[in-house]
Formats: sequence, C-alpha cells, structure tokens
Amino acid sequence: MTRVGLVVPPERGRVPPDAQAMFPDVDFLVEGLGVAGLSEAGYAEALARLDAACASLARRGATAILLFGTSLSFFRGPAFNADIEQRMKDASGLPCTTLTSALVEALRTVSARRLAVATAYRGDVNALFASYFSAEGFTIDAIAGLDIVSLSDAEEANPERIARLARQVREQAPLADAVVISCAGLSTHTICPGLEDAFGLPVLSSAMVGARAAVRLTGQAGRAPGFGRLYQA
Repeated sequence: MTRVGLVVPPERGRVPPDAQAMFPDVDFLVEGLGVAGLSEAGYAEALARLDAACASLARRGATAILLFGTSLSFFRGPAFNADIEQRMKDASGLPCTTLTSALVEALRTVSARRLAVATAYRGDVNALFASYFSAEGFTIDAIAGLDIVSLSDAEEANPERIARLARQVREQAPLADAVVISCAGLSTHTICPGLEDAFGLPVLSSAMVGARAAVRLTGQAGRAPGFGRLYQA
C-alpha cells in the first residue's frame, strides 16, 4: 500500500476526509503542527515544528510528504514557500511539496488564469492569498471568506455554507475561468463535483488538490474519477 505523509495544521493530526474519500487505498500518515489559529502569527509559530514533523513521517515509513495547509505555506510569499519545501526535503530526505505549490500546479493544469476565490479566512489572510497568487501570474477577480480563525471551526464548516460562498464569488466574477476553495480544513468532496457542473468551470479546493498532489509525489497519477475534471486524467 502507498504510504504518504501529510503535515497538517491542527495538533491532533487526522487524515483529511477528502483524502480518505478520494484515495481509500492510500495509507496517509499524519503529523500535526499545532497551529493556534488562521493568522500570520499562528502560522509562523507553528512552522518551527515543521522539520521535526517531516523527520517523524520519514521514520514512520512515508515515501513522500505534503504540507497540507494552504495559508500556512502562502502567507509569506513564493520565496518563503520555496524555503519551506527545501526544509521539508532536508529534514526527511523525501520528495516534498506544499499545498500552495500543489494549487498553483493544479490551476495551471486546467489552464486557469482568472480566479473566483472562496476561503475560510478573514480579510487579512485573504489579502495574503491574493498577493501570493497575483505574484504567480493569476488575476483575482473576486475573493471572500467565512471569517474563520479557529481550525476546529474550519473542520466543522457545513458544506452547504461553503457552497453558498463559492456561488457568491462566482456571481461576482463572471469572467473567471476557475473557482478556488482555499483552506485544507474545509471538507469539499461532497460539493465540488456539483459546483463544477453548475458553473461549467473547474472548482479546485485545497483539500482535494492536496490529496491529489500527495499521491502524485509517489509517482502515481492521482486519478480519482467522479470528483472533478482535474482528477480524471
């Protein structure tokens, strides 16, 4: 069985439900960082524990590692994200990437340039998202968040509440060529396929993109038919 390591923001590590649903035959190993909240200060403090988490996953038998936190890896820009990836590789000796890098790759795979973005975050973190993805060449046509700070609140967010926000940003961005749902704590596998059908556009959520990218680090295709167009090929 494929064994993939995930470094997740909450202290109590759990396998993200989207990853379980999409790839039931993959053994996801999890280490938690203990992020205090969805804020720049919370991210910076928790990343001090990243190297130890990656080393632990390597000892436990992971064959690759993904940092399963979007804002945790975009909050200080592309150069800092690249530094995080190098730290992970140095600590583990394994193929590693972050969820932010995975999301950029996924958007380019579906040829998206103009984005409508629904997030879990407050306005300050939304601004950090917009800054990062603008630097990567994307245009943010609309962005709005659920104003969540607590990780547990993100994990418990009702999928229909998330879907309503996705529909809102789509309406605000008629020229967008993809909808992004950002925050790996949000469970989205039950809503993204239907939103894609309704919008006629790719709908890429952090948790689903991250699950695909983690599996692809092991050399597999990351196919999960029925979950959206990104996961078909």
